[in-house]
Amino acid sequence: MSTPSVAIPAVSASERRLSQRARTAVAVAGAVVVGLCFARFGLSGHAVVGSIFGVTLVYLAAFDLEHRLIPNRVVLPASAIVLAAQIALYPSHAVEWLAAAVFTAGFFFVTLLISPTGLGMGDVKLAFLLGAALGTAVVGAILVGTVAAAVFGGVLILRGGAQARKTAFAFGPFLALGGIVALLLS
Repeated sequence: MSTPSVAIPAVSASERRLSQRARTAVAVAGAVVVGLCFARFGLSGHAVVGSIFGVTLVYLAAFDLEHRLIPNRVVLPASAIVLAAQIALYPSHAVEWLAAAVFTAGFFFVTLLISPTGLGMGDVKLAFLLGAALGTAVVGAILVGTVAAAVFGGVLILRGGAQARKTAFAFGPFLALGGIVALLLS
């Protein structure tokens, strides 16, 4: 006798929403990031682009924490807007922005191919956004994000023992943290 199967409806990314708590956290953290951008860069195009980039990272981090997904509907338009704005503001650095975006995403894509369980395509697209916004400073962002993720993983292992080594967690929030740190220190 076979057990009846129950169809579970798939929920698309467009149907996923942030919880009220996450929306509040995004609003507060986003406002802080915008304030820090204008404090750091003054009333400038750099502050505007940094604010768009920073708020996007805050939203993507929250979404990844709740849904384990980086939505294309956010990361792709943000990447296009940030890259276009960077090139418009700093045309002499166009090659830097584009190369950093492509090479960072390429590095993450190769890493995904080597170890498919470690990253997702959302992380690859987020890497493109980081490169487009930060140029060569993306190296520092990736370093900060990776170290923060390693520290978090170490804490998980200390608390959960050897079984915790197989615990999966969202990498996007760590990359977002690295991106914001690199933005504000650049």
